[in-house]
Order: sequence, then C-alpha cells, then structure tokens
Amino acid sequence: MMGILSRYDQNVRKSSPAISRRVTSVDVARLAGVERSTVSLVLNGKAAGRVTPAVQALVWQAANQLGYLPNAAARTLRLGEPRAVALVVPQAVNPFFAPVLHGATVEARRRGHAVVLIDAEDDGAWRGRLLDTVSRQSVSGLLLWSALSDAELGSWRGRTVLIEDVRAGAPSVMLDVEGGAQQAARHLVQLGHRRFGHLAGRSSHPTFTRRKEAFLQTLREEAVGFEWSEMDAPFDLDGATRAAAELLRGPRRPTALFCDDDLLAAGAYKAARSLGLRIPADVSVVGFNDVPLARALEPELTTVAAEPDALGMRAVATLLDLLEGLEVVPSMLVPRLVVRGSTASPAV
Repeated sequence: MMGILSRYDQNVRKSSPAISRRVTSVDVARLAGVERSTVSLVLNGKAAGRVTPAVQALVWQAANQLGYLPNAAARTLRLGEPRAVALVVPQAVNPFFAPVLHGATVEARRRGHAVVLIDAEDDGAWRGRLLDTVSRQSVSGLLLWSALSDAELGSWRGRTVLIEDVRAGAPSVMLDVEGGAQQAARHLVQLGHRRFGHLAGRSSHPTFTRRKEAFLQTLREEAVGFEWSEMDAPFDLDGATRAAAELLRGPRRPTALFCDDDLLAAGAYKAARSLGLRIPADVSVVGFNDVPLARALEPELTTVAAEPDALGMRAVATLLDLLEGLEVVPSMLVPRLVVRGSTASPAV
C-alpha cells in the first residue's frame, strides 16, 4: 500500500487546523454572535426565508471553525446505532469505485460499522433528492465524492468527509492527481512524444480539471512545440470509444493519449483497433487509477496507480475519527506511474 501522507500534508496541516468535535451549539452561537435558535435553523437546513444569507454564512463559519457536530449525529454514535456511514459516488458502475468501496468496507467493519453505497449520477438532477435518500438510510456521516455545495449539504456539513475536494474547515482525503498527471506527462515526453490527445472524463468534479492542468503544465515546461487536442467522453465504454475515435482520425492524429481513467483508456484501445492503429506502435495510451481492468487489456495498460482501496480506507478512518470526537486533519495519498506495454516511442 502506498504511503498515506505526502509532502503536501505539511502544507495542508498549516492551512487547515485540526478539527475537534467537543463543542455545542451554544459555542457556535456565541462565536457567530447570534441566538442558539438561529444556529439550529441554519444547521438543520430550515433557514430559508428566516435567516439572511449573511447570518447563515456567519453560523457556518463558526461551526466549521469550532468543528461542531450536530446533536443527531452525536446521539446516534452514543446509542450505538445506526453504526453506518454512506459513501456517495457518481456512477458507481465505474470500475474505480469497486475498490474504493472495498477499502471503505474493510476499515468500517474493523471499527464496527457498515458502509451504504449511494449512486449519485453526476448530472445535477439528483441533487434535490440526495440528502433525502441519505436520511432514509439512517447513517451517521457521509463520505462525499460529488460537487454538492455547503448550502446543499445543510446539517450534514459537520459530519462529512470530502473525497478529492478541498474546502475551508472541512476534513478531506485527497489523491495527488497533479503529481500523477505530471508523472504520466513526463514519461510520454521522455519517450519523444509531441502530439498529445486528452480523453477527458465528462464530470463536474474538480479532480479532472486538476489532472488536466498538471499534465498541460508539464508539457509547457518540458515539451517545446507540443500539439494538443482534447475530447470529452462519458464514463462508459461505448462513449469513450466514440470520443477516442474522433481524436485519432485525421492526418495530425496524436501519437499519445492521456485518459482520465482506465475505463476511458479501454475505449481508446477499441477505437485505435477499429481504425487499424496498433498500441503502442502507432499510438501510446496512458490511463489513470490502475484498476484490475488495466491488466486485462492487451497490451497491459500504462497507468497512474491511485490505489483506490487505500483511498476508501483512509476516508472511512477520517470520518469515524471525526464522528468520535478525535482530531483529524486533511491528508493526501501519493500515486505512482506503473509503466506497462501500452507506451513506446512514436514511430514518426
């Protein structure tokens, strides 16, 4: 298993204070300069039309600063139920999330909890229903991999750990996707590639913007005169195949493809073969995540190993520490590039 804390954790610790949960709504009200009833309205999602946005912001700021845990979550932990947490992910069918769930379940079981998986399609339509779904599951906290805002989280704000997202005062578990993308870009540049294509995952989650920007920045620094093309694709094999085929058509086709995950890379394989292109002789392909699919492809896929099992384990450990009143700080996991058979020097 990879090292859990990277060099980035030192910076995270400096900018994100440890979060304690031994405070009450009275403390929040005192710090925000409002009545306790106002705190209750805001943190329980009942402030609309009754508390101004400015005062709501003050309450959330105070609650986040103090690390206030709403009474409902604290009470369920004291009583020993529901002893479950929810893992909220977009498109749970994506191969990446199976090992995330496995790692989360292993750590939760070790500490006497269960994990409820909630599939939140990343199309915006689910937002209004998500927290109702979560509430019906009787869980005590959230592991959140989505673009929900603080306002949408409402009373869940103080019992949520963010995955691959950073917000002030919120505990998070991050993957150093920038470092992973830089490794992938540097590998392709060192092989001699200068024409790059990006098969971009169609998602609003910030992790994909971060990896693209890091990849491009490395090219700017190390690949003088590079060419860049890009096509976004849904996270399914057919959609990825169509998008990759568009990238690979034409006289100035990329000699290397950087794919936002291994499922998209599998689509790139299908597209290349449908066009009579050989991997890696005609086009190199790099994926991201290193799920089992990467080793099932032929040739085996060069990819950034994110070790999603470790991500799931660390996310659950952080959330349960949070709910049990222990000190937590954001942490970052360090990926590594695994070079296999899908990358080689360009033919021309």
